[in-house]
Amino acid sequence: MSTFTGELLRPPELRFDYSSTSVRHSDVRRGLKLYGPYDSGILGKDRIRAAVIFPSSYERDKNTLVNGLINGHGSFSGFQCLFRTPLSIERERPLSAENEREMRLAVQDLARQGNVDVVLLVTTSENSALYQTAKRELLGNGIPNQVVTVGKLRKAKQVPWVLENVALACYAKIGGTPWVVASESSRRELVIGISRAQDRTNKFLVGFVTLFTQDGDFLLLHSLAPVLEWEREQYVQGLAQLIVEAYHEYRKHEVAPDAIILHLCKRPGRFREVEAVQQALLQIGNAFPYALIHLNDDSSFRLFDASHPTYVPQAGLKVDLSTHKALLLLDGRVGDRRYGRGVPRVLEISMDKRSTMPVDEFPRLVRQIYNFARVNWRGFNARAVPVTLNYSHLIARLIVEIGANGWNQIISAGRLKDKGWFL
Repeated sequence: MSTFTGELLRPPELRFDYSSTSVRHSDVRRGLKLYGPYDSGILGKDRIRAAVIFPSSYERDKNTLVNGLINGHGSFSGFQCLFRTPLSIERERPLSAENEREMRLAVQDLARQGNVDVVLLVTTSENSALYQTAKRELLGNGIPNQVVTVGKLRKAKQVPWVLENVALACYAKIGGTPWVVASESSRRELVIGISRAQDRTNKFLVGFVTLFTQDGDFLLLHSLAPVLEWEREQYVQGLAQLIVEAYHEYRKHEVAPDAIILHLCKRPGRFREVEAVQQALLQIGNAFPYALIHLNDDSSFRLFDASHPTYVPQAGLKVDLSTHKALLLLDGRVGDRRYGRGVPRVLEISMDKRSTMPVDEFPRLVRQIYNFARVNWRGFNARAVPVTLNYSHLIARLIVEIGANGWNQIISAGRLKDKGWFL
């Protein structure tokens, strides 16, 4: 019988001021209310300009959304109170009928007029063809968007929580940084998430990378134009070049990092991402150390706590399998309560032996992954998933929804690369 050691990781504190490491709080909502967002002093906008598209028959629901965001509703105090920047509704575009043609015309009209930071879409169904059309058209024109379904706006008790999550997502989608992790390391590290997705037909393969600072601040997204799945060499070479281009984009605004952490968010398998990473690092040419970290959220391992009646361990439990492999439980109990259902899924983390960082750094890198689960800007109560992994899932889902051609148009435009528009 094998015996493993483990520990319960403590949640990190969060930072709410880019210019001060002491402006911290452990609670997201209270931190924002007390200090405002992390980048409020450098956002560079006097207001956030929004437009709203809605079916004319749902004007009452549109008013619930607009008035609630601007003036507050119940426990939600309003966009400006939370993010220190006013939200201005520049245009309202009613749809005479909720169909693809009307939506396309509305989006094209907004795109021609320009000067909009984000578009709010009021719809009756989140997964309809209408929603996909709106996403494709707006993103192709470089405009982030946020969908709000009528059903959510009609549940009176939930409206304040819906509004605050919409406000948070909008702030992140226009390029804002609501909060970051108070990093325990003074070393400047560049964290790169690497993943891939295939379109709905499984014909085209798309590779993409997301870049973060060591404290979880999202920097930018770069993606390959879709390639045919069988073109393996083209994919490896393209992904290597993509990592190089993303690094040089990073260096336009930041000094060289002390180290690079690469999160491989899919099983490497036949797609040879590790080979692409090694080619890229050779091209970059710097002698800084790097770590190749595999994140597997489909592990066959499960963790249980026999001392608790639910058998669910506390969130943050880390179990060491070896010097370079560990299990991390993010979906566990908080105190005596668990918010999810079913058997908690375990994140299996391993440090590739081809890494040049010493293996004794691995425990700190696992804690960094745990900390990255606290910078999920998709919602205040979003599921605890490290952002490198979560953003990979969200981007992959969008690639399937929009299709290879639509994705290529968005990436070619390049206007959204430093914004979390995929949230």
